[in-house]
Amino acid sequence: MKSVFRILGLSTTCLLLAVSSSHAVCYESAFKLEKDKKEKNIDQILAYGQCVKAEQRARVGKWACKVSSTAGMKVDEQRRVISDRINPANERFFVTIKEVSDTEKRARCDGGEYGLIDNLRGSHANRCLINYDVEFSPSMGSFLGSTDTYNFQREHGKFTLYGTNHFSLFEGETGEFLVSLGACEKLN
Repeated sequence: MKSVFRILGLSTTCLLLAVSSSHAVCYESAFKLEKDKKEKNIDQILAYGQCVKAEQRARVGKWACKVSSTAGMKVDEQRRVISDRINPANERFFVTIKEVSDTEKRARCDGGEYGLIDNLRGSHANRCLINYDVEFSPSMGSFLGSTDTYNFQREHGKFTLYGTNHFSLFEGETGEFLVSLGACEKLN
Protein backbone atom coordinates (compact mmCIF):
# COMPACT_ATOMS: atom_id res chain seq x y z
CA MET A 1 0.00 0.00 0.00
CA LYS A 2 2.84 2.40 0.82
CA SER A 3 4.39 1.82 -2.61
CA VAL A 4 1.15 2.85 -4.34
CA PHE A 5 1.00 6.11 -2.40
CA ARG A 6 4.71 6.70 -3.00
CA ILE A 7 4.19 6.28 -6.75
CA LEU A 8 1.16 8.59 -6.70
CA GLY A 9 3.12 11.21 -4.75
CA LEU A 10 6.06 11.02 -7.15
CA SER A 11 3.72 11.27 -10.14
CA THR A 12 2.04 14.38 -8.71
CA THR A 13 5.38 16.07 -7.98
CA CYS A 14 6.69 15.34 -11.48
CA LEU A 15 3.43 16.62 -13.01
CA LEU A 16 3.74 19.94 -11.19
CA LEU A 17 7.33 20.33 -12.40
CA ALA A 18 6.41 19.46 -15.98
CA VAL A 19 3.36 21.71 -16.15
CA SER A 20 5.12 24.69 -14.58
CA SER A 21 7.67 24.73 -17.40
CA SER A 22 5.43 23.71 -20.29
CA HIS A 23 3.70 26.96 -21.28
CA ALA A 24 6.13 29.57 -20.00
CA VAL A 25 5.86 32.19 -22.76
CA CYS A 26 2.43 31.32 -24.16
CA TYR A 27 0.71 31.26 -20.78
CA GLU A 28 1.86 34.80 -20.02
CA SER A 29 0.76 36.13 -23.42
CA ALA A 30 -2.35 38.28 -23.73
CA PHE A 31 -4.79 35.73 -25.18
CA LYS A 32 -8.22 36.81 -23.96
CA LEU A 33 -11.57 35.43 -25.07
CA GLU A 34 -14.69 37.58 -25.13
CA LYS A 35 -18.39 36.73 -25.15
CA ASP A 36 -20.24 37.08 -28.46
CA LYS A 37 -17.03 37.36 -30.53
CA LYS A 38 -16.74 33.81 -31.82
CA GLU A 39 -14.55 34.48 -34.88
CA LYS A 40 -12.13 36.67 -32.92
CA ASN A 41 -12.01 34.08 -30.14
CA ILE A 42 -11.30 31.25 -32.58
CA ASP A 43 -8.43 33.33 -33.98
CA GLN A 44 -7.12 33.75 -30.40
CA ILE A 45 -7.41 29.99 -29.78
CA LEU A 46 -5.46 29.30 -32.98
CA ALA A 47 -2.79 31.89 -32.10
CA TYR A 48 -2.37 30.39 -28.62
CA GLY A 49 -2.12 26.91 -30.17
CA GLN A 50 0.55 28.12 -32.61
CA CYS A 51 2.54 29.54 -29.69
CA VAL A 52 2.33 26.25 -27.76
CA LYS A 53 3.27 24.26 -30.88
CA ALA A 54 6.33 26.45 -31.44
CA GLU A 55 7.43 25.95 -27.80
CA GLN A 56 6.90 22.18 -27.83
CA ARG A 57 7.79 21.19 -31.40
CA ALA A 58 10.78 19.10 -30.22
CA ARG A 59 8.41 16.77 -28.34
CA VAL A 60 6.34 15.90 -31.44
CA GLY A 61 7.17 12.51 -32.96
CA LYS A 62 7.65 8.90 -31.96
CA TRP A 63 8.82 7.85 -28.48
CA ALA A 64 9.92 4.41 -27.22
CA CYS A 65 8.82 3.89 -23.62
CA LYS A 66 9.86 1.29 -21.07
CA VAL A 67 7.93 0.55 -17.88
CA SER A 68 10.20 0.35 -14.84
CA SER A 69 7.55 -0.41 -12.20
CA THR A 70 3.83 -0.92 -11.86
CA ALA A 71 1.75 -0.87 -8.71
CA GLY A 72 -1.91 -1.62 -8.42
CA MET A 73 -4.87 -1.74 -6.13
CA LYS A 74 -8.10 -3.67 -6.36
CA VAL A 75 -11.06 -4.60 -4.22
CA ASP A 76 -11.63 -8.34 -3.83
CA GLU A 77 -14.95 -10.20 -3.47
CA GLN A 78 -15.02 -9.51 0.28
CA ARG A 79 -14.50 -5.76 -0.37
CA ARG A 80 -10.91 -5.83 0.96
CA VAL A 81 -8.38 -3.56 -0.70
CA ILE A 82 -5.40 -5.46 -2.07
CA SER A 83 -2.32 -3.62 -3.30
CA ASP A 84 1.10 -4.67 -4.49
CA ARG A 85 3.83 -4.16 -7.05
CA ILE A 86 3.03 -5.95 -10.27
CA ASN A 87 5.24 -7.08 -13.11
CA PRO A 88 4.59 -4.64 -15.96
CA ALA A 89 1.97 -5.93 -18.41
CA ASN A 90 3.53 -4.03 -21.32
CA GLU A 91 7.20 -3.66 -20.61
CA ARG A 92 7.75 -1.61 -23.77
CA PHE A 93 5.41 0.47 -25.90
CA PHE A 94 5.57 3.31 -28.40
CA VAL A 95 3.89 6.72 -28.24
CA THR A 96 3.44 8.99 -31.25
CA ILE A 97 2.55 12.63 -30.57
CA LYS A 98 1.11 14.51 -33.57
CA GLU A 99 0.23 18.17 -34.05
CA VAL A 100 -3.38 18.99 -34.92
CA SER A 101 -3.49 21.36 -37.91
CA ASP A 102 -5.00 24.83 -37.59
CA THR A 103 -7.47 23.90 -40.35
CA GLU A 104 -8.73 20.95 -38.30
CA LYS A 105 -8.88 23.06 -35.12
CA ARG A 106 -10.88 25.77 -36.93
CA ALA A 107 -13.30 23.13 -38.29
CA ARG A 108 -13.74 21.73 -34.75
CA CYS A 109 -14.39 25.22 -33.38
CA ASP A 110 -16.86 26.11 -36.16
CA GLY A 111 -18.52 22.70 -35.85
CA GLY A 112 -19.92 23.32 -32.39
CA GLU A 113 -17.16 22.40 -29.96
CA TYR A 114 -16.43 26.05 -29.28
CA GLY A 115 -17.81 27.61 -26.13
CA LEU A 116 -15.60 27.32 -23.07
CA ILE A 117 -15.15 31.07 -22.56
CA ASP A 118 -16.01 30.80 -18.87
CA ASN A 119 -14.52 27.34 -18.30
CA LEU A 120 -11.09 26.87 -19.87
CA ARG A 121 -10.14 24.45 -17.06
CA GLY A 122 -12.26 21.82 -18.84
CA SER A 123 -10.17 22.27 -21.97
CA HIS A 124 -9.12 18.60 -22.21
CA ALA A 125 -12.72 17.75 -23.20
CA ASN A 126 -13.04 20.41 -25.92
CA ARG A 127 -11.60 19.27 -29.27
CA CYS A 128 -11.49 22.91 -30.44
CA LEU A 129 -8.67 23.63 -27.98
CA ILE A 130 -6.62 20.48 -28.66
CA ASN A 131 -3.18 21.00 -30.21
CA TYR A 132 -1.94 17.38 -30.12
CA ASP A 133 -3.25 13.86 -30.69
CA VAL A 134 -1.52 10.72 -29.44
CA GLU A 135 -1.35 7.08 -30.59
CA PHE A 136 -0.01 4.11 -28.65
CA SER A 137 1.48 0.91 -30.03
CA PRO A 138 0.37 -1.60 -28.93
CA SER A 139 -2.95 0.17 -28.59
CA MET A 140 -4.01 1.18 -25.08
CA GLY A 141 -7.42 2.40 -26.12
CA SER A 142 -8.53 5.79 -27.35
CA PHE A 143 -7.04 8.84 -25.64
CA LEU A 144 -8.35 12.38 -25.99
CA GLY A 145 -6.01 14.87 -27.54
CA SER A 146 -4.26 17.46 -25.42
CA THR A 147 -3.55 21.17 -25.37
CA ASP A 148 0.11 20.29 -24.68
CA THR A 149 2.56 17.42 -25.27
CA TYR A 150 2.59 16.42 -21.60
CA ASN A 151 -0.89 15.16 -20.60
CA PHE A 152 -3.25 12.84 -22.45
CA GLN A 153 -6.46 11.56 -20.87
CA ARG A 154 -9.12 8.99 -21.57
CA GLU A 155 -12.23 7.95 -19.70
CA HIS A 156 -10.41 5.62 -17.29
CA GLY A 157 -6.80 6.67 -17.56
CA LYS A 158 -4.12 9.27 -18.02
CA PHE A 159 -0.68 9.26 -19.65
CA THR A 160 1.78 11.98 -18.65
CA LEU A 161 5.14 12.43 -20.38
CA TYR A 162 7.13 14.75 -18.12
CA GLY A 163 9.79 17.23 -19.24
CA THR A 164 12.39 14.79 -17.87
CA ASN A 165 11.17 12.16 -20.41
CA HIS A 166 9.84 10.01 -17.56
CA PHE A 167 6.20 9.01 -17.69
CA SER A 168 3.33 7.91 -15.53
CA LEU A 169 0.42 5.89 -16.84
CA PHE A 170 -2.72 5.61 -14.74
CA GLU A 171 -5.37 3.08 -15.68
CA GLY A 172 -8.39 2.62 -13.47
CA GLU A 173 -11.95 1.50 -13.27
CA THR A 174 -14.29 0.92 -10.36
CA GLY A 175 -12.56 -1.32 -7.86
CA GLU A 176 -9.20 -1.60 -9.66
CA PHE A 177 -6.39 0.62 -10.86
CA LEU A 178 -2.77 0.46 -11.99
CA VAL A 179 -0.04 3.09 -11.98
CA SER A 180 3.02 2.46 -14.17
CA LEU A 181 6.19 4.53 -14.12
CA GLY A 182 9.09 4.52 -16.55
CA ALA A 183 11.03 6.52 -19.11
CA CYS A 184 10.69 7.31 -22.79
CA GLU A 185 13.31 8.04 -25.43
CA LYS A 186 12.60 10.20 -28.48
CA LEU A 187 13.15 8.24 -31.71
CA ASN A 188 12.54 11.00 -34.28
